[in-house]
Amino acid sequence: MRRSGSPRGNQPPRAHEPAPEVDVSIRDAQRDVRGVYEGGFYGQLVSGVVWLAAASVATWVSPSAAVLTLFLGGVLIFPLTTLALRLSGRAASLPAGHPMAGLAMQIAFTVPIGSSQSWRCSAVAATCSFRRAW
Repeated sequence: MRRSGSPRGNQPPRAHEPAPEVDVSIRDAQRDVRGVYEGGFYGQLVSGVVWLAAASVATWVSPSAAVLTLFLGGVLIFPLTTLALRLSGRAASLPAGHPMAGLAMQIAFTVPIGSSQSWRCSAVAATCSFRRAW
């Protein structure tokens, strides 16, 4: 990844100077993300297993336990996806300095926050998400 030089050398830009431009297009950055994360395959696989586990717990244990399973599994989606990538022999993260490197971490931290909101509403979530249709 190349950066265009600042007129002041290696010094950071002043407030009135524009930041140096990064010579990576959005299309190239997205292609890198799809390549590293296998187009989302491992993340979707882990997420599907978490939902399957929650549905199984709802069926054989209780809806409240299913919400707990979904919360704990949701917190573990990113680490388990990283583990699956490493076990498959692939890189588990984007290279340092990649413009989209912070995106995966930002997404990973929103899942527990959203799950905690669901946990707070677990009585409603359990009856709506895991009710028996028969």
